[in-house]
Amino acid sequence: MSAPDLTARGESLPLARPQVVVFDLDYTLLRPGDQFDAPGYVRTGARFGLSLDAARWPQAERAAHAAVAARREETGLVHDDQLLAVIARTIVEELGGGPRGAVALAVRAIIAAWSEAGSFGLYDDVVPCLEALRTAGVRMALLSNALGHGVEDIVAHFALDGYLAAAVSSLETGAVKPAPRMFSTLFGLLGIAPGDAVMVGDSLEDDVSGALASGAHAILLDRSRRYRGLAVPRIESLAELPAALGL
Repeated sequence: MSAPDLTARGESLPLARPQVVVFDLDYTLLRPGDQFDAPGYVRTGARFGLSLDAARWPQAERAAHAAVAARREETGLVHDDQLLAVIARTIVEELGGGPRGAVALAVRAIIAAWSEAGSFGLYDDVVPCLEALRTAGVRMALLSNALGHGVEDIVAHFALDGYLAAAVSSLETGAVKPAPRMFSTLFGLLGIAPGDAVMVGDSLEDDVSGALASGAHAILLDRSRRYRGLAVPRIESLAELPAALGL
């Protein structure tokens, strides 16, 4: 995949007030529990007799990102039910691995946990941000690459339906962000032109470049502060979003 051109629009904050703010789900609104971080993988591995090394987590993360990129090159921008297994297996093996059967059981346990809404929480800045946007009269929607859990289940579990005008997942469209089909499907449901929407998410490729290519605006949510200095509208917390939209 070619690198996205993130500077072509030349936008800066604050953006013009949009009709709709579109949120990504995982790592934007939804915070995975610690079972999906180094300590959790070590605990899960231990259940099946694996001695995984938490100190190898940085290299495991890099390997997982590479595995996802390789998988996308193979499958294209289609919804992929096997992607979570690819990620979990890569991380387990990079943390030390072990007998094939034990690795398979650990991977299965991680996938099962990821499918449960109770394994997640909302970031502390989510509800105050949603309340502020609703008070300002801005509609909101959800656009998610459904990875192992259903968007409807998450929306119901965290009582988000009162905030959202629409929600679209890759499970419904058969495509994943940054595929144009994801964005056009949502904009069609909302009855808006792409330029009336702002996409907010944590992924440069999936959220920011996907939105820009569709004709929408985009703001990168950079919770880890990895992208300081990048020439793209960027916030580090959803607490900054209302001001970033001139509200």
